[in-house]
Amino acid sequence: MTNVREGGCQCGAVRYRAEGEPLMAALCHCSMCRRASAAPAVAWAMYPQAQVRFMQGEPASYASSAEARRGFCS
Repeated sequence: MTNVREGGCQCGAVRYRAEGEPLMAALCHCSMCRRASAAPAVAWAMYPQAQVRFMQGEPASYASSAEARRGFCS
């Protein structure tokens, strides 16, 4: 059985589906993630691009630092 995860933004403009196992998953509490999410920690997973499909809409992105790009629904 293939692992399928679906989700999207709070307003519903962007929906995605990720299939299979992530390359890695993390619970991050660095200052950059805390500021981006306004939370004490952020859980995230990284998938190969071929395993992710946007079912509705496309996220916009911005460079939040030299190391990271963050996606959001515009």
